Amino acid sequence: MSTNFARPFACPKVLRILLLAGSAAAALNGLSVHAQQRGGQTLETAPVPSTPIAGDFSLAAVGDLIYLRPMLATLEKQAPEMLRILRGADVTFGNFETTALDLATFKGSPQAESGGTWMLADPGVPKDVAAMGVDIVGHANNHATDWGVEGMIETLKLLDAAKLVRAGTGRTMAEARAPAYYDGPQGRVALVSATTTFTPMTPAADPLGRVPGRPGANTIRSTEIGQVSEADLTVLARITGTKPGAPVRIKGRDFRAVDAPTTPMTIGYDLNQKDLAANLLAVRQARQNGNFVVFSLHNHEPGNASQTPADFAPGLAHQIIDAGADVYMGHGPHQLRGIEIYKGKPIFYSLGNFAMMNNSLDDVPADMFDQFGVTPGSVTTPELLQARNAKSFSDPNLYESVIATTHFRDGRLTEVRLYPIDLGVTATGAARGVPNMADAATGARILERLQRLSAPFGTRIDIVKGVGIIRVAN
Repeated sequence: MSTNFARPFACPKVLRILLLAGSAAAALNGLSVHAQQRGGQTLETAPVPSTPIAGDFSLAAVGDLIYLRPMLATLEKQAPEMLRILRGADVTFGNFETTALDLATFKGSPQAESGGTWMLADPGVPKDVAAMGVDIVGHANNHATDWGVEGMIETLKLLDAAKLVRAGTGRTMAEARAPAYYDGPQGRVALVSATTTFTPMTPAADPLGRVPGRPGANTIRSTEIGQVSEADLTVLARITGTKPGAPVRIKGRDFRAVDAPTTPMTIGYDLNQKDLAANLLAVRQARQNGNFVVFSLHNHEPGNASQTPADFAPGLAHQIIDAGADVYMGHGPHQLRGIEIYKGKPIFYSLGNFAMMNNSLDDVPADMFDQFGVTPGSVTTPELLQARNAKSFSDPNLYESVIATTHFRDGRLTEVRLYPIDLGVTATGAARGVPNMADAATGARILERLQRLSAPFGTRIDIVKGVGIIRVAN
């Protein structure tokens, strides 16, 4: 499949950077550049060395936190072993995929377009998540601006008040893209968070001149590529009136001829090189200012039904690792995808869901009813959501996931442990979508699926007493 990627970083002993506009892009690709300071002097800079965390270090990670009401008391009773795993790691990561605010005092409004559902969490949720053992959260995702930038900023305030280190959104793109840092007993853990799936109003922007910046998320734009036969491309060019040699584009999707087209058509992606370069630079900075780097990517491509990552994902993950990340955390499609060990670093193409409480919303905009042609007041909100979920979220795989714990010694990965969790695919009402440790049969099914999905990446997962184990030779 055709995908454009910038070349991986070179590592010159000395990188000559002078502060002229445009030099940063060249430096990002490992090129020696020259610029003039005042007086014609040249500034020579060398790569900043980084020191890994000494001794043993563990990072626990979960996928999407579609966690909409404080449930710690329930989990303490029903899932103490799960909380022990989350709290037992030196640092724990999750993707905060909701807006948290108090509707009674909120000054904004829901947007005309959501990430699929207008996610809304109780304002007590961030503190609840922190009490579960979570330390750092990605916030760049397709639900970040469901309730506008006003709702996003309210969420950031609540995350900060809960002392959750968060990355991926901010009042400008520079803030959204910047690394965030968790300073713990073992050292400094950096987090960079981005999303390739988002609504049109989600991207943040930096100020320019008198034009202010725009709050939003750290987005990596892409162009969809429809992969068709040469004959089909000729037909598409004719019916769209495309000039010879020009790209064939229909409603924002480019079409490209490939040697072995499929039916239905395969979708590929070209990532925006400017966005890619900026994220690689953020990871490189995180490496230099931290002892351990986590990169979080929210992505639904090529679709929630796909257990195979989008064609851009492996190349992107490898570049992120080459730029300095220790772990690549993927999430978004609501189900598990494979695991790869690349240069001794773990790549989780999707950790699926940790909580999936979208069925238990009480307050949704009228747009939600209109979306399905239902008159508000004719049914309850749970009835509407139950019908929608039966249509769009009935796949049992969406309710089966893992907690992944990665273990490092002196900066080298030694082992990955995978603890199966069950979000209650057979549960009803308020219990549906709530995480718990999986029973033996469900856990075996989850881990066997991960074995199958990870095998194409050369990853071997052993199953020992209900736990998946990836052993890494050093």
